[in-house]
Amino acid sequence: MFMPLRGGGGNRSRQAITDLYDEKRGTFLVQYPIWLILALGLVGIAVFAITGFTGYEKGPPFGEPWILYLWFCALVITLQASIFRHRALRFQLTLTLVITLICVALVGLNAFGTLLPDFIQRLLNLGSTLRALATNVWTYTVLNFGLIIIFWVDSIRRWSRRARGMTPNEVVPLLPEETAQPLNEEDLPSLEELVSGDLLAGAALTLILSFLFSVDIVRLVVTQPGVDVCTVSVPFAGCVSPGDASAFYTLSYLDRIQALIYLPFGLIILGLTATISGLNAAAGVSPAKTIARLASAPRRDRSATAPIAMDVTDTVVNTLRSAIDRRVRNLVRNTALSLRTVAWPLLVLLCIYGVKQTAFFIQQYLHGEKTASNALFLAGPALLWGLGAALALVAAAALLVFRWRVADNSLRFLGLIGFVLLLTFWIFSLALAGLNLLLLPDLLKVTERTPFYPPSWSTLISLGSLAIFGVIAFVRRGRGNPPGSGPRPSEASKQIPVGAENASS
Repeated sequence: MFMPLRGGGGNRSRQAITDLYDEKRGTFLVQYPIWLILALGLVGIAVFAITGFTGYEKGPPFGEPWILYLWFCALVITLQASIFRHRALRFQLTLTLVITLICVALVGLNAFGTLLPDFIQRLLNLGSTLRALATNVWTYTVLNFGLIIIFWVDSIRRWSRRARGMTPNEVVPLLPEETAQPLNEEDLPSLEELVSGDLLAGAALTLILSFLFSVDIVRLVVTQPGVDVCTVSVPFAGCVSPGDASAFYTLSYLDRIQALIYLPFGLIILGLTATISGLNAAAGVSPAKTIARLASAPRRDRSATAPIAMDVTDTVVNTLRSAIDRRVRNLVRNTALSLRTVAWPLLVLLCIYGVKQTAFFIQQYLHGEKTASNALFLAGPALLWGLGAALALVAAAALLVFRWRVADNSLRFLGLIGFVLLLTFWIFSLALAGLNLLLLPDLLKVTERTPFYPPSWSTLISLGSLAIFGVIAFVRRGRGNPPGSGPRPSEASKQIPVGAENASS
C-alpha cells in the first residue's frame, strides 16, 4: 500500500530521508498516487455522512463513531509510512506500525467493544477482562516496574556502547553527508556524564511514576469500583483493603524511594567528575585518556600571574555545565534521550487516544444543532484533540530517530495540508448540506436528520479564509507579473544574454 510513495523531483542533496516538505521551493517531497488521495477523500466523505446520519440510537452497528475513528487511524498510518518511507528506515517503520496497531486495537476495544457481536464479546469477554485488568494489582505493578526496567535496560545498553567508544544510541544518517558516527569525539558525552545524566533522568522518571500510580490519580482514570490503595500496591505485601496510602508496599512509596536513591548517586558521580576535573586542571591526577576526557576543554598553560585557583574554578564550572547542560541547550535533549524508549510509544498511545476523542466530539457536533455554543464546546474540543494527536504523532516519530528535523519538517508538511483543507472545506460542507437537503421529507423523504444542514460555522470560516487569502493573492499579483510569466521588466533589463558582453566589446 505504501510502495507507490515516491520522493519529489529536483535536487535532494540537502534533504533528509524523512523530509516531507521542501521549505525553499515550497513543494512536497513525497508524491502520493492519485488513487490513494481519491480513496482517502471519498471514503472520508462517506465516513462523515454515515457518522452524521446514523448513531443517534446507541447500539450496533453505528451507535459509536468507530468508522470515523478507523478513518483517522488510517490517516495516522499514512503519515507514519510517509515519514519512514526510505529503505534505510524499514526497522523504524515496522516498529512504529506495530506499536500503532497495538494502540489502535487497545483504544478501539476499550471505546467500541460493546458494539461487537455478542458471540465475539463472549469469546473475548471484553467487559469482564477490562474490569479485571482495571482492578488487578498485577496490572499496575507490571506497568510501573515494566517502564522502569525498559528505561534501565536501554540505559545500560547505551553505557556499554559508550564504554566501547561508540555513540550512546545508534545514529540514523538522515542527510547524504551524515555518518553513523560523529566526526568529532568532543560532540559525545563521556561515560561519566552519561551515567550521571541517566541517574538523574531515572530519578525524574520514578518521581513522575510515583504520582501517576498514586491511588487518587488511578481513581480519576479508572472509574471502576474496587480500586483502592491495595490495587496500586505490590502483590503479596500483606495489604488489607482499603489499605494505607503512606505504607511501604504502595507503588507510589517504592517509586519515591527509587527517586531518592538515583538522585544522590547521580549527584555523587557528577561531583566526583567535577573533582577529578578540577585536580586535572592542576595536573594532580594521572593523565590517562579516560580522566583527561573528563574536562570539557583542553587544559591551557596559565600565565605566571594567574592563580591556579582560577584554572581549577574554570574547569570545575565547565565540567558541571558539560554534565548537566553540555552546550547550554542539551539538558532537555539528554533527558529526552534517556527517556525516549519509554516516551515515544506513550506518545503514539496518546495520539490514538486523541483520535478517539476527536471522533466522539465530531459525532456529537454533527448530531447537535449548529449553534455558536456547540461550535465552541463540541467542534472546539474536537479541533484541539486533533491538533494534540498530530503533535503527539510527530513528536513520537522525532523521538524514535531522535532528530528535531523530523518534527520541524513534518509540522510544516501538516501545516500546508491543513491550509489546503481550510480553503477547500466549504466545498465538501456545501456538498453534504445539499445531500442532506435532498434526503429530507420535503424531497426524497429518506430521513429527518439534519447533521449537515444548515451549513456549520466551520463552513463560513473556510469560505471566509478563501476570500481573505484570495484577495491577498489578487493584490500581490496585481503588483507584478502573474507567476510563471517570467521576470519583471526591471529584472529582465538587468539580465545579459550569454555572449552579449563579448559581442558588444
